[in-house]
Amino acid sequence: MQLKIGELASRTGLTIRTLHHYDKIGLLKPSARSEAGYRLYDSADIKRLHRIQALRRLDLSLAEVADVINGENADLQSVIEQQISSLQQQIAQSVELHDRLQELAILLKSKQEPNLEYWLSTLEMMSLIGKYFSSDEITHMRELEQEQHGKLDVTMRPLIGAARALLDNKVPPSDARAMAMSRQWIATMGRLMPDARLLNKFSQMHRNEPSLQSLSGVDDEMMDYITLSSIEVRYEIYRKYLSEEELQYFRASFFKNANAWTQVFSDLRQKMAQGLPPEHPDSQAILVRWRALFTEAWGHHLPTIIKVRAIHEKEPELGMGGGLTTALLRYAREGLVVLDQNNHQPKNTTTRKK
Repeated sequence: MQLKIGELASRTGLTIRTLHHYDKIGLLKPSARSEAGYRLYDSADIKRLHRIQALRRLDLSLAEVADVINGENADLQSVIEQQISSLQQQIAQSVELHDRLQELAILLKSKQEPNLEYWLSTLEMMSLIGKYFSSDEITHMRELEQEQHGKLDVTMRPLIGAARALLDNKVPPSDARAMAMSRQWIATMGRLMPDARLLNKFSQMHRNEPSLQSLSGVDDEMMDYITLSSIEVRYEIYRKYLSEEELQYFRASFFKNANAWTQVFSDLRQKMAQGLPPEHPDSQAILVRWRALFTEAWGHHLPTIIKVRAIHEKEPELGMGGGLTTALLRYAREGLVVLDQNNHQPKNTTTRKK
């Protein structure tokens, strides 16, 4: 039995153009030609085409199909595993799309007269969040938002306006009005998003996404201003106990390393939650970063270091916004003792006798 290309296309549901392409790339060449030059396909060709169609249903590329059919570099186990992985990604994307549409529908219902601008802004915000947060983290943030009854935007909008007014009027970060605003900003964000790890990610997303800054009205200048002002709040507290000489590194170091400190607190708190002791290697690795940041802020002057430790016992406000709790501080200090002991252990200088 031999079929012309039109007959084969009709029986298989493919287009003649597709069969021409298969011929061109060598995936399916007709076994014969008629006297008039028409392509003729025999039973072996038809069998090969059915196999091609079956493999294409696994979403293999044409090159992968050719490898499998021709037995060239065809690791079937690997092919199947790759397709399973691809399918899992598609399922995850479908679930994410479902959740995004469902959330969007709820948000739109909450607006009496949703307009196109609101719809697009909400969709863009959700798309950006999906780039930075895992599905579990997004679920957790949704739960936090529901607990706050959708207050994040409503509560922060007046604070954003206040910060913008201070910036426009060139009020320095050390001004009492700026420090009062930063205190309120940090306290509000901490209340609305108590997970400092997620808050730090959210801040990083804001830094990296100009479109998000445009949507929220919180740009790099404002974030820097709030950071500087919060440093001034801490500076005022430290100045009650420390000299200007002891504080000489503080401002520059804490502005440079604000996000690094928050990340260290977040990473260490995660180890605590996992039940790891402070002397565990994973915790110790984080405490190495802690020690480096601390030294950069305060130098190597031991009396100053001792004073700073005592100040933190008296002034809990120093931990505002960064996630530094009393429990975390205690955990870190226990781990730092171990770190120092390990660093000061004498090296083994015993040599092996030959």
